Amino acid sequence: MEQLLRNAHAARGRRRDDLLDEAVVAGLPLARTLARRFRGRGVDAEDLEQIAVEHLIRAVRNYQPSDGSDFRSYAVPTIRGGIRHHFRDNAWAIKLPRRLQEVQARVNSVQTALAVDLGHWPTYAELAEATGIDAAEIRAAEQARGCFQPTSLDAERASEGSWNLGGQIADPRNTYELVDQVHSLWPVVNELPERDRLILRRRFVDHLTQAEIGAELGVSQMQVSRRLRTIMGRLQLALSA
Repeated sequence: MEQLLRNAHAARGRRRDDLLDEAVVAGLPLARTLARRFRGRGVDAEDLEQIAVEHLIRAVRNYQPSDGSDFRSYAVPTIRGGIRHHFRDNAWAIKLPRRLQEVQARVNSVQTALAVDLGHWPTYAELAEATGIDAAEIRAAEQARGCFQPTSLDAERASEGSWNLGGQIADPRNTYELVDQVHSLWPVVNELPERDRLILRRRFVDHLTQAEIGAELGVSQMQVSRRLRTIMGRLQLALSA
């Protein structure tokens, strides 16, 4: 591949174009491999591959061989950057302000390594200290996750019974049903242990993440998740009774 591009750089006219075309064909496996790494994030696989190939062509055309240069080291960030720019500019189901997109990118770059160092998933405060970004901004950016590919309201939750997300949204026109549900849940919530009530409040009133709740209670995120499933199952049972 490198020699092919060096030959193209030294050639002229039609010969140069033919060699560059050969280089593009030789680089297709690299472009496809990079495109596959971004699958499942809300952009069609064929579109990802097309974007990767477009930036492969751009890399081939713009590459200037020199002593010690390596095309792969030049092409990989060019292709990957092109795909990321497409996500940033075009792939949002709900368009986020650029600032929140930048905050998400900064958080993504440190979150995993920070979790390893801390021994737990970092809280907003810990992320704020590591990135220098205000914790409120980080919270807003984290709450906006899923805008690339929101879950369909018609998606069935087979593992949790025959219901879908849309069916769990209260009808604002039916206030009688809403009042009835509140009255049905009130005594059930009051009967919950104090810790379970705190978990409910932190998750659905204070909008903390499961990791933050776990840090407050001194338990893991997984334990909070399991406890929430148990609590929600109890509340759903009360509504269906």
